[in-house]
Amino acid sequence: MVQFKQKASIIACISPLVFAAVFLFFHADACAFDEENCLFCHRYRGLSYIDKEGMFKLLYITEDLYVNSPHGNLRCTDCHVNVEKFPHGEPLKVDCMLVCHMTEPSSGKQFSHKKVGDLLSRSAHSSTERDGRPKEHASDYPDCKTCHQDPLYRPLAFLKQKRPGLAEKTIERCSICHENKDFMRKFYNHFTSRMQKQRSPKELVEMCSECHADTAMMKRHNLENVIGSYLETMHGKAVFLGNELAADCTDCHVLPGESIHSIHSYKNPDSATHKDNIYKTCSAIECHPEAALNLVGYKAHVIVAPHKNPLEFYVVLFFVLLTLGCFIPLMLFTVLDMLRNIFPNATLIKKRKKVPRKK
Repeated sequence: MVQFKQKASIIACISPLVFAAVFLFFHADACAFDEENCLFCHRYRGLSYIDKEGMFKLLYITEDLYVNSPHGNLRCTDCHVNVEKFPHGEPLKVDCMLVCHMTEPSSGKQFSHKKVGDLLSRSAHSSTERDGRPKEHASDYPDCKTCHQDPLYRPLAFLKQKRPGLAEKTIERCSICHENKDFMRKFYNHFTSRMQKQRSPKELVEMCSECHADTAMMKRHNLENVIGSYLETMHGKAVFLGNELAADCTDCHVLPGESIHSIHSYKNPDSATHKDNIYKTCSAIECHPEAALNLVGYKAHVIVAPHKNPLEFYVVLFFVLLTLGCFIPLMLFTVLDMLRNIFPNATLIKKRKKVPRKK
């Protein structure tokens, strides 16, 4: 009886360990990157709550999407630094300027986005003045998450239809010397993704439209809705139809070789749209390298308004009136002709019958 109890107690102790071992064995791949076991809760799709401001917060994390994103090598607490225990409270807002817990390969130093933050703080999109004072309507200005939602690595857009299987062939060649295929795939995806913009031209214009097509926001900053005028140009129409090679917002508002975060007002000498830099911007090798100097006079955003561009406004007004003056009478005569064919004996004014006079 004593032996039976001893065996039962041993089994009772071992069973949880066996269960845990089996669980970890089958879920090792699923939790390979999750050293802190955050997916223990955050893998459930219904995990969400409403914060104090009444905003709905979805806390579900898709492992595959995260692993294949630019931040896939980071641990959760590398960004959510105040999360130290389980269960945890509401995490602080992520500071993208923190020094990351990973080494930058070319320098051997810990990686940081601070350089990008410095560029943004000097750009037109900064929420603060040069002296550090907040700008008027500072909440309208974008932060990192406004433009960056940790997207997936983007395939090479100019090769994806012509060279299928390029990634696998490249990784196979790398595997001759390098054994870790996961590392090679990550390196390849990162490198090829950075050879182009993170978004397609159409997606990028749609992103910029979230602010620059907001009439109320633009009015607060004394700016015009430039998205409408852009879509009227050849560039805008080509982008709208899905052309990957057409110029989007950043092609014209960022000087060749400069960071996309260095967008300045056209009055700033460092701006790509400054009068002294327009030719350099438009004559970039991927745009119009053989363009003449008179390209500088091209107006990309023509606001058709008498107080902005009176000549263009009255030209447009003339052609609108000319078109209406031609088509309205033509349509009227066409309708009248159709009515005559349908009702050949119809008349608006009835003729009086002549009554014979009495003699």
